Amino acid sequence: MNVLIIGGTRFLGAAIARELLRRGNTVTVFHRGNTPGDLPREVHHVFGNAHERAEAEPVLTQTRFDAVIDTILSAEDLQWVLPVAKRFCGQLIHCGSTGVYAPAGFVPIREDDPTPCPPELGGFGSKLAQDHVLMKFYEETKFKVCSLRVSNVFGAGDVPLDGLGGRDPEYFQAIADHREIWLPLDGRALLQPVHTEDLARGFCAAVEREVAAGQIYNLSSERAVTLTQYIEIIKDLLGSNSCVRYVSIEEAVSTGRVNEAGIRFVVEHMCIDSSKARRDLGYVPQIGVREGLADSLRWMMKTGRLRVDANQVRLGH
Repeated sequence: MNVLIIGGTRFLGAAIARELLRRGNTVTVFHRGNTPGDLPREVHHVFGNAHERAEAEPVLTQTRFDAVIDTILSAEDLQWVLPVAKRFCGQLIHCGSTGVYAPAGFVPIREDDPTPCPPELGGFGSKLAQDHVLMKFYEETKFKVCSLRVSNVFGAGDVPLDGLGGRDPEYFQAIADHREIWLPLDGRALLQPVHTEDLARGFCAAVEREVAAGQIYNLSSERAVTLTQYIEIIKDLLGSNSCVRYVSIEEAVSTGRVNEAGIRFVVEHMCIDSSKARRDLGYVPQIGVREGLADSLRWMMKTGRLRVDANQVRLGH
């Protein structure tokens, strides 16, 4: 298949591009050229701003793409992209977020659970609006669209989630340096990160299977861990004896160094049920929390975001 990725030079988009190529597809990435990324040489590049219709529409109409994978478009963008894609492309697969379920009333979270999206938890209402546009368009036209709601993502290419709900390299540096670190409340909140490579396989499966038309799927890892256990794994990987201090949200926010929406979100239980994707798409995540964190931390060390004595780490290869 000939596949266009909108926004695919780094992290998740790059992982999807690599998996598509591994499966024998032709891949074009549409991006602004601001990030060099880590893409195979076989990838075709088209430069432009996907949020500007005058720049994006020619990309969608001048080449016949069997599938478009979108990782960045807003609800407003999708309003005009979808009719164009229906005319000139085979399908559109969109990257959504399991953040729309917070605060969760039930765990594990399923696709038909409530999506409250209060603004104080980080503005996931925009992701929900994107899903509404997609599903409404499918109901009206039956054009194949699908939204894949992913849980927080880790792996080589970005700093993983830290214990305070951000992605701050300094938090991990404190662990590597054996300094005291903070965790909110009692550290029992559930967290379920998912690796980019597992997600890439899920996105490719959605492209390949007709059953995905008009569907929303949760994509996450196999099991959730508590926030405390997540940090203990990081400490073990980095050979750290950092002391953990449990603090209130108010105390953490008062420092001025913590994003309030991020820390309020991270204490919500995010335990995700991906069984629908397993049934329909054959989605079986293969990378667990420890392996995924090791991959993330190796990348941070390689790129200079984390300075650690190589003799103290237990990251493997």
